[in-house]
Amino acid sequence: MQRDSTGNLGPWAVVCFCLTMTLIYTVCHAQPAVVPIPPTKAEPSKETPSDAVAITDLGKKRATIELELEALANPDPVVPQGGLLERRALLEQIARGYDEQLEDYKRVKEATHRLADIVRSSAEWIGFAEVPPYSIFFVDQLWDTTFSLRLAVEGLQSQVSFIALRFDRARESLETAEKHLRQASEELESVTDPSQATAQRAQRDLAELRLRAAGVRVAAAEISKKRVEAEISETQAALSFATRQLESAEQQRDFGEKDLEKVRKRLSQERQALEEALERTLIQQRAGSQSLQASVQRASQLAPVSSKKKAPQTVTRAKMDVELKRTELDNLIVQGDLLRQLLDVVEGERQLWESRFVVAHDGGASRAREAYARLAPLFAHFRAFRDHMHQQLVASSGRISELANRLKNASSADDRRQVTTMLQVYRQRESVYNDSLRRSDDASRFFERWKSEFKEQKKGLPLSATIDDGLRQIWEVVKGGWAFEVFSAEDTIELEGKKITGYRSVTLGKIVSALGILLVGYWLCLILAKQIGRLAITRLGMSAGVANLMRQWSQAFLIMVLIVISLVSVKIPLTIFAFLGGAFAIGVGFGAQNLLKNLISGILILIERPLRVGDLIEVDNVRGRVTTIGLRSSTVRDTKGIDTLIPNSSFLERSLTNWTHSSQQGRFALRVGAPYGSSTQGVIELLTNVTGAHPQVLKAPQPQILLEEFGAQARIFTLNYWLEIRLDIDPNKVASDLRFSIEEQFVKAGLKVLPAA
Repeated sequence: MQRDSTGNLGPWAVVCFCLTMTLIYTVCHAQPAVVPIPPTKAEPSKETPSDAVAITDLGKKRATIELELEALANPDPVVPQGGLLERRALLEQIARGYDEQLEDYKRVKEATHRLADIVRSSAEWIGFAEVPPYSIFFVDQLWDTTFSLRLAVEGLQSQVSFIALRFDRARESLETAEKHLRQASEELESVTDPSQATAQRAQRDLAELRLRAAGVRVAAAEISKKRVEAEISETQAALSFATRQLESAEQQRDFGEKDLEKVRKRLSQERQALEEALERTLIQQRAGSQSLQASVQRASQLAPVSSKKKAPQTVTRAKMDVELKRTELDNLIVQGDLLRQLLDVVEGERQLWESRFVVAHDGGASRAREAYARLAPLFAHFRAFRDHMHQQLVASSGRISELANRLKNASSADDRRQVTTMLQVYRQRESVYNDSLRRSDDASRFFERWKSEFKEQKKGLPLSATIDDGLRQIWEVVKGGWAFEVFSAEDTIELEGKKITGYRSVTLGKIVSALGILLVGYWLCLILAKQIGRLAITRLGMSAGVANLMRQWSQAFLIMVLIVISLVSVKIPLTIFAFLGGAFAIGVGFGAQNLLKNLISGILILIERPLRVGDLIEVDNVRGRVTTIGLRSSTVRDTKGIDTLIPNSSFLERSLTNWTHSSQQGRFALRVGAPYGSSTQGVIELLTNVTGAHPQVLKAPQPQILLEEFGAQARIFTLNYWLEIRLDIDPNKVASDLRFSIEEQFVKAGLKVLPAA
């Protein structure tokens, strides 16, 4: 203990010492509780007894609960009525919990005995009493057994999840009850008034009873889990034994013609019975419709009477009769629809049996896969049919519940009679749905059997067969894509010598084939068009430009013929252009107008020949030589070596200057200014000598020198000379050379070249 500097105890140490002594005194002199709090988990105890001891203990506890329930016959007047009712409810709940535990122990014992019998039977089983090969119906019966056991295992496993949820809720209730009991015990300890103590003691006893009930629920959940686990073990053992028997029987299964005939006969008889039932139902529908019309007419005749308030009960009875007749007619309509659906079910089952027989004798995986792919939509149809019947069955059950409530609250005998009749009608509808659903379930079970055989057959294939089957699947996918219909087009089809208007499928395979023909044919068209252009030059003596234009036109014509041939060869009707007529018309309206105009201009250029390849032309401020003349446009190359594409229509619509249209010679001119005082004849001779000395200036026609005018500072002479229009002669360069020579000769003659302005 800490002391201060003087050796005495500090103030905080004194306070702690006092608190400690007070706590020790309180603990030593505390009074015990009137009733001790039971342990957290009262039932079952932590010790796990044997089943026999547990059953005996539960029986004793059940008898004790009965005594407590009998004691409530003479209740304590001090206890409130609400507390007595809750106590009775809790005791009854505990009694039911004990009964449930006793029943579960009994079922666990029975499941254990059945499991031992199954294990012993499985160990002793060496084969069937029947001599192999085994009938297909016997094998199907074994498969039905395994299928049912598999469903049973799945149901029991789902039960385990539900019991786990139930156990968790029971544990939460137990913990809550323990907390309330502790609080009630503490409140009872603090009460000093005897009258209040009696009421508080009743509350504490009620809390203790809630704890007992919660403990019973926890124990019941534990025993239920043990019971379900035992049943799962038993069912799994039975499933394993049944699977073993099924595998043994399938190895020596026989499916002969006699078995198939039995199936055909059974299904034929069932189909005949359904058709007869459908015929009777249709007759009843017609009679019911007439009866309904008569009831409606009778009710409408009574309506004016009802407006005068003379016979309201008669009108109400007539309306109820109309409702009843309409419901009966609806029943007949529903029955007729279900009979038609059952006819489809019977037909689908027949197809499955036929396919099963073929696959069993063929043994090919491809045949089984084809049958499965063909009948897969049938499975989807039956699943939708079953779902629809389930929904309608739920709706009918709801209507039956509603009518049952109306029957309870009916006030008059007529109302009860009408509601009772209506209730019978809806129960008949429910029975019809149940019968149809039962038949559909039988068919669905057979469908599952057929699917399982298909899957088992795929698993048992060797590697080579698996690879071969995979290749076949790929080939079937390719064939399916090849036959995929993109669209259909109207065409005239000839059948048995008669022409009829029908539709042809434009498939993906036809389109690909047509494209292949177009690609190969386009290459051949290019070669043939080149040969035509070459023959036009060598045999017909045409120029290169005309031959090129002929080559392009022949190429376009050949391609158009090729398109028609490619479509006809794969049987694609030419009416597909009508299918594309809207888009084609818009294209013609907005784009093909200029194209057609240029194409026609190209034809006119070919006929009139206002220009040729190699001509020097000038159009739209473009001056150069024509290098090519095409279908739509021509190419002009200027002095800079730049090619310009000019539409053919421009040559006809605009002003065209063709320097070489009629002759390959062109005249050019230079203007020279000579000073006054110089000899005119001398200047003429000088210019004549300059032009005569240039090698590219033509001598014929001779150059011409003219005195054009008298300027302000000089006399203006014009030098006209002729040049041959060739690719290797540049007029600008010739003019430049002449100017250099004139300047040189003027300087030698003592003259000065003046501006020719």
